[in-house]
Amino acid sequence: MPPVPGELHPFLSHFAVALLLIGPACDAFGVALRRDSLLHAGRWNTLLGAACAAAALASGLGARAALGSHGPAGEALLNLHGALAWVLAAAWAPVALWRALAKPPLPTRLRTAYLALAFTGAIACAGDGLLGSALVYRHGMGLSPAARAEPLPRPPTIDR
Repeated sequence: MPPVPGELHPFLSHFAVALLLIGPACDAFGVALRRDSLLHAGRWNTLLGAACAAAALASGLGARAALGSHGPAGEALLNLHGALAWVLAAAWAPVALWRALAKPPLPTRLRTAYLALAFTGAIACAGDGLLGSALVYRHGMGLSPAARAEPLPRPPTIDR
């Protein structure tokens, strides 16, 4: 049975966040240490991270459509999470396209501007991931009613 979008979304989101955090770090170390291998790693992390982010956005839209009832606080946080995901997609797509089409691993012109934007995007990506975790762990979104129920108290133990 294929996974439903709600189950696939966290998997894809974790890959996107990890790759889009590591990509700019590899680029920064590649520039600082003058290592083309790190610049290539930054390029591939950015390309794969942007692809995972696009897939996470699509699966998140499907997961949202399948969500059950939830409270107004969760709804507000869900709207913020979704809006930030669209902003991230709009920001990372041109960066990934630029990295895919550029012949050198990281063109020297606009290198500082690229790194500043990439780190800003990485921080925003991590922030959106934190919003997603708050949706699940604070508001119980995407969890079954049994998973949201209060745990049963432990039976008393007998000391011998």
